[in-house]
Amino acid sequence: MEENKDMTPETVGESENRISEPAQAPACEQCACTGEASDAPAEIVAEEVKEEQATQERACVQSFTWNFKPEPTPAPKESKRTFFAVFGGVVALCLALLTLVLFMGEGGFQIIRTLYNERVVYVREYDEQSGLLTPNEAADVMKKSTVTISVITKTGRGTGSGFVYDDKGHICTNYHVIKDASTIQVVLPDGTAHTAEIVGYNKDADVAVLRVQATGLVPAKLGSSADLLVGDDVVAVGTPYGLELVATSTFGKVSYINRLLPIDDDSDGTYEKKILVIQTDASVNPGNSGGPMADMYGRVVGIVVRKMSNNESLGFAIPIDGAKQILDQIIATGSFSGDNPIVEGRSLLGVTGHGGEKGTWYTTDPETGLVQSSPTEVEGYYYMPADGVYVMSADAANAKGKFRVGDVILSVNDFVVRDTSDLIKTVNRFPVASTVTVKVWRDNAEVTVSVILSEGEIS
Repeated sequence: MEENKDMTPETVGESENRISEPAQAPACEQCACTGEASDAPAEIVAEEVKEEQATQERACVQSFTWNFKPEPTPAPKESKRTFFAVFGGVVALCLALLTLVLFMGEGGFQIIRTLYNERVVYVREYDEQSGLLTPNEAADVMKKSTVTISVITKTGRGTGSGFVYDDKGHICTNYHVIKDASTIQVVLPDGTAHTAEIVGYNKDADVAVLRVQATGLVPAKLGSSADLLVGDDVVAVGTPYGLELVATSTFGKVSYINRLLPIDDDSDGTYEKKILVIQTDASVNPGNSGGPMADMYGRVVGIVVRKMSNNESLGFAIPIDGAKQILDQIIATGSFSGDNPIVEGRSLLGVTGHGGEKGTWYTTDPETGLVQSSPTEVEGYYYMPADGVYVMSADAANAKGKFRVGDVILSVNDFVVRDTSDLIKTVNRFPVASTVTVKVWRDNAEVTVSVILSEGEIS
């Protein structure tokens, strides 16, 4: 408080006298209201002033609004700057790498080509631009080119199927359809029958070419079996069981491609050959043989050749790519020669033997070649130290020096074998000229032998 230089003793006394007077109510600091003087005694006035001040203070407190909500904190700008900085850095790095690849070429990064084929997924039933057909359209297209083969043999009449190969009257079918036929007739889609002559055939690949003198033939369009994938839709058209069921269409999927199927034509338990086929679940039956199997573009991709006995869901067709090579040469020359793209001989391990059980004694009759066994030791018999195939000879070129007489073959490429039938089927799982690992029991120990499979003659 600043001292008043003009103050005198008289004024000081007056000041003291004023202090003793009743005090006025002080102004409220919050609302700037004042009190009024009163004639009541000082004690009463003072009390009233206090009550009035308290009342005014309560009113001031009630009229004041407290704001407990905190002030919003502004978002930091650094996080946005950091995000854009990182994003810009990543983009710059990608551009730098792309530029580096473009300028360095083969001297920099090497791009490995994918081995998978790119395909258009069938998402619409009607696709006029690509030529994709609906199943019924594909079947209608193939019916215009599919024919029925009616044959007469010494034992009776039979039927098969075929298709028009070109506009010169050539008809494609299976060899086994026309085998031993004395008379062959081709029934065209319009129902007319024409006598056919044999142009040529290839027994091993089971294909044949006929020719008819007829007009208005509609040659089938040929596709490519190499383009097929497992799961593709196919339609088989033919005449199963007889002329009453001509132009029957069955539909299914490609179940397997490029399968080497062992063939036992004579049903004597011995495979004569292995034929390359496409496996399908489309229903095929006796009479479908020689008929076309087509894709959903109405193109022939296979020639139906057989079905698995007593199984309605396993059918097989000859791939058209390989068949075409044979058919074209037959049409040109009347026969086929050279490496067969469809057939190979059965795979051979190069040994002869018989199956046996561990702990059993065996011998081979020199006159009949039959194997005799005994549960107990017999003079002149040999003992089987393990389950498997006992090697009786190993004279083939690929087996010499690999096997010994008395070896017991236990497995081929880890496929366990117990008898000769097991051994033949297992070996024929693998292509000719491939190398297999054979485990044998020799001199009380297991020995591993590597052998290149040879090719048996096709009978």
